[in-house]
Amino acid sequence: MPPESSYKRWSNGPLSQFLLLMVVSCGCLLPAGQVIAQGRGPARVEVSSVVEREVAPSVRLVGTIRPQLRTTVASEVAGIVTALPVDEGVFVRKGDLLCKLRDAPRRFAHDEAVARLSELEAGLAVRQAEFDKAKFEKDRTERLWNMQRSTDKERNDTLADLEAARGRVDQAKFALEAQGAVVRRLADLLARTEIHAPYDGSVTIKHTEIGSWVNDGGGIVELLDLSTVRVRVNVPEACVAFCEVGSETYITVDALNRDFAGQVSRVIPIADEQARTFPVDVDIPNPERALKAGMFVRAMVPSGPKAVRLLIPKDAVLRRGPIPMVFVVRSSEKGQMAEMLPVEILSEVLDYVAVKKQGLSAGDQVIVRGNEFMQGPGPVIATPRPDPSIVDPDSSAQVRDEAADSKSSSDPDDHAQLVQTPESNQDG
Repeated sequence: MPPESSYKRWSNGPLSQFLLLMVVSCGCLLPAGQVIAQGRGPARVEVSSVVEREVAPSVRLVGTIRPQLRTTVASEVAGIVTALPVDEGVFVRKGDLLCKLRDAPRRFAHDEAVARLSELEAGLAVRQAEFDKAKFEKDRTERLWNMQRSTDKERNDTLADLEAARGRVDQAKFALEAQGAVVRRLADLLARTEIHAPYDGSVTIKHTEIGSWVNDGGGIVELLDLSTVRVRVNVPEACVAFCEVGSETYITVDALNRDFAGQVSRVIPIADEQARTFPVDVDIPNPERALKAGMFVRAMVPSGPKAVRLLIPKDAVLRRGPIPMVFVVRSSEKGQMAEMLPVEILSEVLDYVAVKKQGLSAGDQVIVRGNEFMQGPGPVIATPRPDPSIVDPDSSAQVRDEAADSKSSSDPDDHAQLVQTPESNQDG
């Protein structure tokens, strides 16, 4: 059979048609940036505006998340544990029961004291009646004496009886007050057999179990308050002057792929003599309790005075070498063209970075989606992205999920490098 006939029969067969279909399908699924690279038309991209804000340059430092409070909840009385309704990892609210001790002896003592208190109250009523009777006799005798129908002895006796009755009333009142204090003390000891959570937090360690004996001051559980977390970083002495209490700062948690905003809460004024660094604490609001104690973080702390700088979204920055790059959309006679510009990253502000570059100004449009496939200048069709509100460095702390706005198809290694700054050597 001639070769031509064999080729014609193969080209018309089902295998050749399947391969042709796969080639066409792959061509249809090429990303927009690759289509432009092959000269099939302008790429469809999303753009965001360059804005100006007053921000300070920052230095990146590493740190560890710590809880705001870490407490070993202890028992104030001794006893045997009869109930322990919590376990490690459980979140409890302020006032929730953590532990209960056997309370029978204290309950009996309290009931006895209450009964004694009732007895003294009845005794006070008797003494008060005796006093009223003595006062009545004194008044009657006084009237008779004024009418010269009573002797001086009778008058003096009624006066003495009245004073004696008044003294017995006072004695009964003092005894009643003393017994009331005894009742309150025993009630307090009885209440202390139940140990409650002093604040909202998570149980991390149990120090006892049901049936164990607990001494006065013995630990019950360890409790952590993570409603606000604390990050301690060691700031170089050249930068510590700009870390004022209340200064806005930002942290990145690699494990969550999120940025969080907080404030410098305290600057410890004593340096590590070997490293020449000062401990600085940053408090981060954690209402969702997404941040856990012990997490590794990268903190951006101020390293210089504030100045008006250009801010662009992190998604606009590409790292394909030692110099960060952005694509800026310019209008020309041929339509919209993407121009590649190198930039210098000065600091981070949540989902934005402050940059420095000649030729870049506020209002310029930078590509935030579709740039991951672009290899150089070329025509584009730009669609504005709705920009989230730019965080004001002087406003209250804000938390936004960077992953929600990130490019779904970007290289995670490239994206992780966006947070590098000229001072990133501090990570070591």
